[in-house]
Amino acid sequence: MQSSVEVAYRHFQPSDAMRSEIAAQLRRLEKVGRDITSCRVVVTGPEHGRRNGDPFEVELRIALPQHKDVIVGRRRGDTPEHEHALVAIRQAFDAARRQIEEAEREMRGDVKAHAGSDRA
Repeated sequence: MQSSVEVAYRHFQPSDAMRSEIAAQLRRLEKVGRDITSCRVVVTGPEHGRRNGDPFEVELRIALPQHKDVIVGRRRGDTPEHEHALVAIRQAFDAARRQIEEAEREMRGDVKAHAGSDRA
């Protein structure tokens, strides 16, 4: 990446596994989007130390040159297996990766612009 990465954690202390997962996901993003100018990651945990039933939220804001920002928000907690922060982190980065790949195709001109509909 051309710029530094900002990672913030709210309402909890991150584990080493969580920090490692975010670092690994950032390295994967670098391979896809070499022109990323900035990246902000915010992981919000259960408020007031509660663990049961409260979801983890992951927000990503990634800036690309000559393109709008890629913004992803993932909230997990609907089922017990989705309460884990690592699931939310992986899914947020997967969604961001797809958006970056699409943005880079558009910047290269690989995606055709669709003309307006001429339906009667």
